[in-house]
Amino acid sequence: MNRKPAYPPLTDADLDQALAHPGDSLLPSSGFADAVMASVLHDASAPPPLSFPWKRAIPGLASAVAAIVLLLAVLPSVLASASASAGPGAPASFAGHSLPASLSQINPAALGLTISVGLLLACLALCRRLIAPR
Repeated sequence: MNRKPAYPPLTDADLDQALAHPGDSLLPSSGFADAVMASVLHDASAPPPLSFPWKRAIPGLASAVAAIVLLLAVLPSVLASASASAGPGAPASFAGHSLPASLSQINPAALGLTISVGLLLACLALCRRLIAPR
C-alpha cells in the first residue's frame, strides 16, 4: 500500500511567505486593459432600456380588477336568490325567466372553481399571446 507522506502543518507565516514571493506576480496580457475599457465605454454609451408603459396599462388593469371584483360580488347573491326562489321541485327563476332544473342544482363551490380555472386559463392565454415572438 502507498502511504501518504506526512506533511508538516502549514502555518500562517509559511502561507504569507509563499504568497509574498515577488517573482510570481501575475500580469494581464497585452491589450487586456484596453479591451476592458472599450467594453466599459461601449456599455456606457448604450441607450437605457425602455421602461414598461404603465400609463397605458393602468386603465386596462383597473377595468380587469373591477370586472373580477364585480363578478365575485354579484355571483353569490345571484346564485343564492336563484336557489332560494326555486323551492322544492320548482324551476329556479332569474329576472322573471325560469332556469332549467339542471342549472338550479349547481354546486356553488364547483361553479366558483370553474370560474377560477377559466379566468386562470384566460390570463395564461393572454400572457402567452403578449409574450410570444411575432
